[in-house]
Amino acid sequence: MNRSTTYALLDRMRVVQLRLASVALVIMMLVTLVDVFMRYAFNNPIRGAYEMVEAMMAVFVFNGMSTAFLQRRNIVIDLVDSLLQRSIVVALIRMSDVLTVATITLFAYAMIKPALQSYSYGEVKMELQVPIWWFWAAALFGIAGAILCSTGALIAPPPKPRPDN
Repeated sequence: MNRSTTYALLDRMRVVQLRLASVALVIMMLVTLVDVFMRYAFNNPIRGAYEMVEAMMAVFVFNGMSTAFLQRRNIVIDLVDSLLQRSIVVALIRMSDVLTVATITLFAYAMIKPALQSYSYGEVKMELQVPIWWFWAAALFGIAGAILCSTGALIAPPPKPRPDN
């Protein structure tokens, strides 16, 4: 598989994860909106609204990361970029990509043990009675995609230099 095919597959995966994160965001907003309306209009809030928003937040955060990493849209402080040679800037970008992959992989590793414990203990959400491991699975799927996409940034060409302002 060549570079462009690999990057195209990663881009498709990124789009799927972005759509999943978007759906989770819309669900969070709608549940919150309806819960507040039902609470104040009828004094009857939605049972489990807090847990639903909490679960969708995990889906949103972990699945939304891959877009930022693959397209290199994370926060960048380019204070020294205009002072250094282009080759040094590219080396710094590559070093940043490697550190990103390492950091996200470390996060994923730290998530595995609590996810397995949640599964083995049979933990469920208090009000929704939904197994918590489902949300861990969604988070681990999202962070696996983020690892792949941040690795994909390594195979992508370095970004073009920005024009001086």
